[in-house]
Amino acid sequence: MTRDAQRSVRVRWPWLLLLAVLVVAATGYGVQRWRHRQGPPDPVPAEIHPWFGPKTAAEAITAANVQIDGARERIARGQKDWLHLEILGDTLVGRYRLTGNWDDLAEADRTLDEAIALADFPAGPSLSRAALSNTLHRLDDVEKALTRFDAQKARPLPDEASSAWALRGDGAMQRGDYASAREDYGRAEAAANNAGLALRQSMLALRTGDPELARRRVNAVLRGKRLTRQALASAALQRATVAYAVGDWAAAGRWVRYADGVFPGQWLAQAFAAQQEAVEGRPDVAATRYAALAEHTQAPEVMDALAHLLRLQGKRDESRQWAARAGAIWARRVQVLPEAAAAHAAEHELAVGDPARALVLARADAARRPHGATLALLARAQLLTGDAAGALATIDKAERGGWRSALLLLQKAEALDALGRGGAAEAARTAALKINPKAADPAARFVWFGHD
Repeated sequence: MTRDAQRSVRVRWPWLLLLAVLVVAATGYGVQRWRHRQGPPDPVPAEIHPWFGPKTAAEAITAANVQIDGARERIARGQKDWLHLEILGDTLVGRYRLTGNWDDLAEADRTLDEAIALADFPAGPSLSRAALSNTLHRLDDVEKALTRFDAQKARPLPDEASSAWALRGDGAMQRGDYASAREDYGRAEAAANNAGLALRQSMLALRTGDPELARRRVNAVLRGKRLTRQALASAALQRATVAYAVGDWAAAGRWVRYADGVFPGQWLAQAFAAQQEAVEGRPDVAATRYAALAEHTQAPEVMDALAHLLRLQGKRDESRQWAARAGAIWARRVQVLPEAAAAHAAEHELAVGDPARALVLARADAARRPHGATLALLARAQLLTGDAAGALATIDKAERGGWRSALLLLQKAEALDALGRGGAAEAARTAALKINPKAADPAARFVWFGHD
């Protein structure tokens, strides 16, 4: 090597070393940024342990029965004041959350109305009334009850203030005002945080295009220390819902099975577990599990899932039988609690019934609660009744509001195809698959519980 060449190497070497250091640093920074975006890994289900409370759904239902019988007995003995009526109403709602029995909802509704009527304004069970009205999708009644709560002179306890703000957030969410929902949930969190609020925030993040934040929110709950088995099961099902939304069926299965195991006998976790069998390629096993659960619970949601599954398998006679049973129950529920039942009944009609009936139900529900899930139901009904232009307008409304889901985008592609706009349809399908790479997989049709 010549002297000039040696000098050139000596001159370049420090700069090459510096370049290598910079490359390594940049790579490390990039990995760090990637890890930050991904967030910490999920907690390990086997390492999550409940704190206290009933070990099974059967134990919890027995405890609820004792509470309800005791509340009724006290009222029958003459303690019929608004406070004892509120206790009865709340325990009925608690049992409904365990069993899915809408008779408890209807009785709680009557009981809390009676309690409000007995109380001198602004006293009374305003938060309980607001919470049940929210469950029943009566948004105006939620606001009325919260106005009564605000009129009380006593300063609310932190948990009460948090509940009130969370219920306002729920109302904003259902009206499609996601920015207000986010602000209200933030105020609720500032007052007093809890697992239920974190799961609300997780769902808001998921449905407005941030599944990673949704995952982190629910994971924070799962890492919590003082949670009952029932609370852990609810959080695990929420984690599974996030996984279904992004096509991570392995994670969905992991959390569904945890929910079913940590609080055995809870009907919704059992329904998710049956569904997961179908998603993983065992539809016959899923059908058997659905049928047993439907007979045990008489839950029309489970009957609908089974009827839908059987139809996909080409077993149309069996599908029609289960659909008819579910339809009769939904018809009764629409009569008793119309706002609460509308979306469920519309979904039933779309999957295994009459799209024209679904259109009537979905249109009324979307007028009351114009958020993304309700608008997606309406768009589906419009598509199946031949109104592709109307469906596209409905989908555009949902997207303008900030709703993001693979299902909505696939419906948009279907509407655009029907209108002869193939290029735009393909772009919508590409966007759907970016959110959920398995959105168009045939097995995705089995996702009934926790779908977009």
